[in-house]
Amino acid sequence: MKIGIVTVYEPITNMGSYLQGYALKTALEKMGHKVYFIQNISPIKLACKYLCRINPKREFFLRLQKAKEFLRDVHRIKCVSRERILQEQFDLLVYGSDEIWNLDNPYFKDGLFWGLDVGDTNKIAYAVSVGAVKDSSLTTCAEYLRELPNFRSILPRDARTKEVVDRVVGGDHEIVCDPTLLLPLENISESIQLPKNRYMLVYTYGLDPEMQNTVVSYARKHNLKIISPCFWHPWVDEVIECSALQFSALIQGAECVFTTTFHGAIFTLLNHKRCCIYPVREKVKDLVVRLGEEQRLIEENCSSQCFEQIIAQPFDDEAFEARLDKWRRYSMDRLKEAISCLGK
Repeated sequence: MKIGIVTVYEPITNMGSYLQGYALKTALEKMGHKVYFIQNISPIKLACKYLCRINPKREFFLRLQKAKEFLRDVHRIKCVSRERILQEQFDLLVYGSDEIWNLDNPYFKDGLFWGLDVGDTNKIAYAVSVGAVKDSSLTTCAEYLRELPNFRSILPRDARTKEVVDRVVGGDHEIVCDPTLLLPLENISESIQLPKNRYMLVYTYGLDPEMQNTVVSYARKHNLKIISPCFWHPWVDEVIECSALQFSALIQGAECVFTTTFHGAIFTLLNHKRCCIYPVREKVKDLVVRLGEEQRLIEENCSSQCFEQIIAQPFDDEAFEARLDKWRRYSMDRLKEAISCLGK
């Protein structure tokens, strides 16, 4: 079957977006399908826009390296321009995963992400998310929601998305795992030269001063270098630019991890790392709880002592893998069912 994936997959500002798309592509290819991504903006245009940022100047060489890794990642996948969807005659379009139905984000107020103007092409959604969308946004953009009943199957990634889809379409839609959880880690990772010194990996868009101090104090106390993949922060020791597929290897080599992001939490848990996960957004907490690792969550007012206690907890590899395997099998079965129903 010829399948097109409609999602965000550009790793230039968010490695998780690329990894979820790459994982879904790989899972579909393992089923025997030919898989393409529907391209919204050309990679060259994105890279140039990224490089031409005026400030901060200190990041220019990091941005240059990041643009290089971005283009390398994009060359691993096959893309089709959005203008050619009908000409390509796809057997199926898969929407998701990620927050492509978050109408609080102007970028997704675009018919491309909602199945508009694709004729009678079959459509399903896998691990799709509305994020923390406001009800007011759903009301003012109702024209997009009216397309949802035309999907053959919708499999949401989280409780908020399930609530919205159940309300709009009716029925009881089953929550499935993010595509990065569908496959063994070796399918979505590659090696990288690791730092020579012991390090703590930090993956976050930003922190308040109190949490920064807590993280830095822990690293200094335990003689750990603070490494940040791709995000520049003035309080880290080193920023390492890597391809999206090298992200997991950096986590694997760390003594411990601190993260605030959804895919940061996923790859930390997949690598069985001691960690503190600060769920800035509800989707992060929802994920960690579903994977049975809620004891690794910290709150905004977490003290240094609390941080130390939580990050010191050993990781029960066997118990985690048993829970993961159950959710992985369930989600893969739902995906296969959604695809197989197209022929009925």
